[in-house]
Parts: sequence; C-alpha cells; structure tokens
Amino acid sequence: MKRLVLVALLVLSACGRQAAEAPPGEAVSFRDRTVPIGSTTRGEPTDLNGDWVVSAAFGQGPVRGADVGDRVQVALDASGTGQWVLADRAGGWLRVPVTLVRAGRYEVPGPQPAASVVFGTATPKLVVLWVDDDFRTAVVGTPDGSFGWVMDRPGRGSPDRMAAAREVLDFNGYDVGRLSVTPEAPPVPIL
Repeated sequence: MKRLVLVALLVLSACGRQAAEAPPGEAVSFRDRTVPIGSTTRGEPTDLNGDWVVSAAFGQGPVRGADVGDRVQVALDASGTGQWVLADRAGGWLRVPVTLVRAGRYEVPGPQPAASVVFGTATPKLVVLWVDDDFRTAVVGTPDGSFGWVMDRPGRGSPDRMAAAREVLDFNGYDVGRLSVTPEAPPVPIL
C-alpha cells in the first residue's frame, strides 16, 4: 500500500511540474517569459541569406522548431521580405514566408500550413537574437520561448561563438541546460 501511495505521489508531482512549464493550451516554453527578449540590429536582412546548419536547439518539446543537424536556408530581399526554408522529416523542404517588422524580428504575413508544421503555429514570430560580426553564427528564438536554435554557416561553427550564443540565450531567459548541442556539422551543399 505504501508503494502505491508513493507511486501516486510521484505521478502527481510530475504532472504538477509539467503544468508549471506549460499552462493548458500553450506550448512548452524553453525560456522565462517574464524576461524581456531582445533582437539584433546588426547588419541588413540580406546578410542572413544563404545556407545554415543548426548546431544547437531546444527540441525536447511538442513544437518541432529546428533540430540539431537540420538545414535552414534564408532568402530575404533588402526590405526583409522573403522566406525561411527548413528541412522536413521526410526529406523535403518547408517554405515559410516572412516579413521584417522591425530590426531582427520577423513575422509570417498570414497563416501558413508549413509554419504550423515547423513552429506549432501558422503565424510564428521569429526573433534573431544575435549574429556574430561576420554572420557565421546566428541565434533564433521566439518571444513565447516555444523554440530556439543556434545556426552556423556550413562548416564554420566555432567554440567561442557557441559560448557567445549560449550567453545570449541565457540573457534572453532561455534555460540553456535544455539546449541540445552537437559538434560542428560537416559542410552541406547549398539548396
């Protein structure tokens, strides 16, 4: 009987912890939503253009986001309008149109099925939290903290930039203890 009570208490405790992480109807958050989230003002939108590989990600929740090793391609015009293209699990590509709404902050102009697959919502808000001076490493997240990732140009990751990316995530309220990291990904061909 004591074991049964102990098991029941453990199950209730685990349920309580999950409820604290995500209120009913909300996605799991990897960041403290009470911490203000900042975006970079460095560079022009077109500086993000090209092929990237995700080197670290928050991927333990129900929202797909981006996983370590995923490829991301960014194609923006000078005004910040364009698309983010992410690899899907079936070997295809999910194209998510975006518009720059202010420095480092992108929104989907209208509901997009591809955005729902990747981000768990048809109208995600993407925030570029930080990029290094040469646009070799970038940190992407969302105000609600439902996902976040670090991406590097193929074959160009570095330990010092990963350390800086972790500091930026921590500063913006992300729980870096939940960040999945992989060694530098091998170069991949541009899409």
